[in-house]
Amino acid sequence: MPPPSPRIKGWCPGAWQPMASGDGLVVRVRPPLGRLSAAQAVLLAELATRYGSGTLELSNRANVQLRGVDPLQHGAVLQALAAAQLLDADARQEQLRAIVIDPLHQPSDGVLASAQALQSALQQAPEEVLQGLPAKFGWLVAGQQHALLTTVPADVRLLCLPAEHGAPAPHRWWVQPEGLDQALAAPTLEHAIACVLLLAGWSAAQARQRRAQGLHPGRMASQLAAYHSEHQRLPDWPLPPGVRWHTPPVPHPGGDAEPAPGWTAATGYLVAAPLGRVSAAALARLAQALPHTTGAHGTPPGLRITPWRMLCIEGLASPTADEWARQAGLDQAAHWITDSTDPRLRISACTGAPGCDQALAPTQALALDLAPQVPAGSHLHVSGCAKGCARQRPATVTLRAQRSTDAEGRAHTSFAVVREGTAGDAACLELPASGLRDNPRLFSEKIAWLTSTKPMAPKSTASPLPPSAAKPT
Repeated sequence: MPPPSPRIKGWCPGAWQPMASGDGLVVRVRPPLGRLSAAQAVLLAELATRYGSGTLELSNRANVQLRGVDPLQHGAVLQALAAAQLLDADARQEQLRAIVIDPLHQPSDGVLASAQALQSALQQAPEEVLQGLPAKFGWLVAGQQHALLTTVPADVRLLCLPAEHGAPAPHRWWVQPEGLDQALAAPTLEHAIACVLLLAGWSAAQARQRRAQGLHPGRMASQLAAYHSEHQRLPDWPLPPGVRWHTPPVPHPGGDAEPAPGWTAATGYLVAAPLGRVSAAALARLAQALPHTTGAHGTPPGLRITPWRMLCIEGLASPTADEWARQAGLDQAAHWITDSTDPRLRISACTGAPGCDQALAPTQALALDLAPQVPAGSHLHVSGCAKGCARQRPATVTLRAQRSTDAEGRAHTSFAVVREGTAGDAACLELPASGLRDNPRLFSEKIAWLTSTKPMAPKSTASPLPPSAAKPT
């Protein structure tokens, strides 16, 4: 039996437009170009302590969320964010800054310059061009490490890659709309930015048209699929001179393409937060220790926000053997994960009850308790409802909270067990919450013995369009 449909609120909780939840407002902060200075990180910790729950969340869109914010204090939070240059002038500008930047970018790879150019172009674009853009529309800018970002949601991807041998310029650019296996190859950054704006403008126009028809606006992939279904071709976009459709140079890898905690050459040190949650005290301690490190090229070091629920500490080479690591609190296993074999890297869990008013059961404590049982190479996803906010792609085992009724008609909370699927897929088994923590069969193929119901196959991540639709006709 399919799970009940949860409420889809239709937007991401920004700073100007927070989302009400079970523990107060969720205020999402989008750090400019995916980076926090030491002072900005300390401020966020202070705001979380003073106005929120005392815990911050690292999202899969490389943002930082304040939870449990008192609605009466929302204005004070906005003032503090604006003073720290963490808030745009209005909600529209904030939405247009929904850009995920490869956190492993280096000074010479062109990623930062490409992201800056994109951000500037979006801010300067005529309002009528992007008016009505789908609320969750997002961009991704990446370089040679873009294979690590294939699971990050983005409607348009801008890839800046090294030029082929003998080329006159040091880089080449690829612009790929979500839902297509093909990308637009652009000879210059200016051409690439023009392609990005062209695709975003088309998506905005489609969204306006669909709303006028009483339909859901959709996003890039669904809009392209709907257009192709109606016209049997792709839109005849007016491409800039020299831009052509090509196959991207690197195929999408399978499985969880995410880096592990540890040092990354020429970038810094990756440290994970359990379930993406960071206590305000732990973040403040880390940020206050930053000035004692040496930043790249003499600049003050900062914290790069990643879409993997990790932080990248700039300019730090080997914290495990450094007194600085202890000073920063990185040796506190309850707050940080620095070991690439830590089983907590194999789990995902949403806020759960009571923090989320849609969640039917607590999730995070259960996920942490089950983490030692998750074998290497597997992943456990614990979701409070069928939305699956913590993980959109399939997991080895997904536990979805639900309301059930026993033989006597008494209501209780149980968990649906989904194998190799998502929170929205059909379950192969239902277990009471009390039967989960000591159940070695969860990650055993023997679980199939307990039911004759075959689990639903995971949702396809392939392009919704046939190969013949790769090029406009």
